[in-house]
Amino acid sequence: MTRHELKDQLQHDHFTDAVSGAVSYASSHRQNLIRYGIAAALVFLIAGGVWWYMSSQREQRRQELDAAMSILDAQVGPGATDTTVRSYPTEDAKKDAWMKALSAFISKYGGSEEGNIAQYYRGTERAQKDDQAGAESDLKVVADANSSISPLAKVALANLYLGEKKNVEAQTLLQSLTKDPSALISKAQAQILEAQLNQTSNPQAAKDVLKSIDPNDKKRDAVARAAEAVTSELAK
Repeated sequence: MTRHELKDQLQHDHFTDAVSGAVSYASSHRQNLIRYGIAAALVFLIAGGVWWYMSSQREQRRQELDAAMSILDAQVGPGATDTTVRSYPTEDAKKDAWMKALSAFISKYGGSEEGNIAQYYRGTERAQKDDQAGAESDLKVVADANSSISPLAKVALANLYLGEKKNVEAQTLLQSLTKDPSALISKAQAQILEAQLNQTSNPQAAKDVLKSIDPNDKKRDAVARAAEAVTSELAK
């Protein structure tokens, strides 16, 4: 997920959509609402105040997360003459600054949707730097959270476990994605990942998983190509 894809995802909020629908309904049924008296009006006003507060808080988190993620767009090398252009002497220096920004954000907003996204990114970066303990800690928090990004954290955590030879733990995570697919990780994608996990240690299990993929899913080019790649590996 790129920074721009992340920004697009954050712009869609089901809670805000639901509240907007309620406001539209209230506007078109004003006379009926008045019949319920002052008490009901006060409840609605309070609810509106809570919605405004929550929306403003979400917008603040989004802006701060976007600022942290924008570090990845900074230049690497000698600074430009334009002092408004952010730059870092090396790629490592830029990544260090990014990780510090993510950590500060997580400390401030941990547990929110935006905090989970930041923690997912920190976990994957820690994994690339061979900080296995730190990566597992971050990814497990997000994987266990009620977050839209939890499926991605489960896949990353499964890969981490696989590298540590914790095949049972990895398979448990992938099977949970198969049972509870999402917009980010479909059932077919989870099944292919599970087959890849088993292709060396349990080839027959891998074949069985591939056979269980829904025929309609197999008609999709991406799924068909991925399944064929695993099948080819199994045939070697």
